[in-house]
Amino acid sequence: MRPSPGRFAAALAACIVIVASVAAVRPAFAQNGTAALGANVESLLAAARQLSPTLQAAALATEAASARADAAGALPDPTFTIDDDEVDRTGGPRINKTYFMFGQTFPLWGKRDLQHQAALQAVEAARGQERATRDQLDERIKVAFAQYYAVSRSIVINTDIARLARQVTGAATSRYSQGQGSEAAAILATAEETRTATEAARLDGDRHAAIARINALLARPADAPLAAPIALRPIPASLPPIATLVDQARAGNPQLLSVQADIQQAATQRRLAGKAWYPDVTISAGPIQRANGPTGVSATVSFSIPLQQGPKEAGVQEAAANLGAARLRLDATMAEIEGDLGQAVASLTAARKMETLLRTRLLPQYDAAYRGMLAGYGRGRDDLSAVLEAERRLHNTDIDILRNQLDEQTALAAIERLIGGEL
Repeated sequence: MRPSPGRFAAALAACIVIVASVAAVRPAFAQNGTAALGANVESLLAAARQLSPTLQAAALATEAASARADAAGALPDPTFTIDDDEVDRTGGPRINKTYFMFGQTFPLWGKRDLQHQAALQAVEAARGQERATRDQLDERIKVAFAQYYAVSRSIVINTDIARLARQVTGAATSRYSQGQGSEAAAILATAEETRTATEAARLDGDRHAAIARINALLARPADAPLAAPIALRPIPASLPPIATLVDQARAGNPQLLSVQADIQQAATQRRLAGKAWYPDVTISAGPIQRANGPTGVSATVSFSIPLQQGPKEAGVQEAAANLGAARLRLDATMAEIEGDLGQAVASLTAARKMETLLRTRLLPQYDAAYRGMLAGYGRGRDDLSAVLEAERRLHNTDIDILRNQLDEQTALAAIERLIGGEL
């Protein structure tokens, strides 16, 4: 027995309830901290701390700077000198004497303290770069996860649309076989079903690309499996004023902290370059061994003579130029951060407003229009092309909501990188 067109229409109306609710429903976060890798962004961030070679390289760079700081300001290696001579005398056989001298150079005028201080400031700069590398990786992972979530939800929506398209095709074919519909309508319904299949193939490719992107950030094989994403991170209900975010960036942005450490190091290096005009002292002492006589002791004190003015003047000029360049980098970095914060806040605000309008106003309107046209088609009043167009608008609205959610997550990740912490 062939189902009646009215029963097909009822089945189609039930399907639309599923489609209309896909974008509105947001799955809850996992309630425990053992979510599978890929289920939420926190699992990916935790994995990156352990797996990312980028973070490991940055940590090793900080460790290298710390090792250099441990040795900075230490005394140079001592010297050992053997000097063979003979006793001064006017006659008789030659009497040999040998000097064994141990010498140590002592940089004066606080040079060693300045060297150690500059090295410690270099460590702070390296730590800032390490944090900046971590924050940049976190931002990329957050955005990649949002893309992974968006394409996964798009697949769910398209699956529901494909199910609905099959129902529409069945209804159109049934009506045509009963002489109540046109062949064009049946072909159009079949074409819509083919379109959803094509979209499914494209989305499947996008999903594999998103997985490969995340795995690359975690230094995993491109085809390593990931759990299905559960939910996006919540967006703050309100954002602090731009001035407050800028103040947070001044205090917490690791790039700024690194440049500030560079400025301090450059200032210390400039002071150290000025000390090159002051001499260092070398103290040497040791025994004297005589061929025919008692062993004696010898001691000397020597000073370096800073006569070569060219290298010292060049060193002072280099240190001054480095200090000026570091200060300009600070100004440029701060200006860039302020501009990026303004753009990210504007993008997040606009995306949130658009998502609210789409979800609360446009989606219900398209839902009501689709239900009406679907019911009218079931009663033979509306044309199938109008039903399919209404369905397509509903589907596109779901996708637009996902796009705006992706824009929100991208802007939020940028803001958190810029201020050096989560909102």
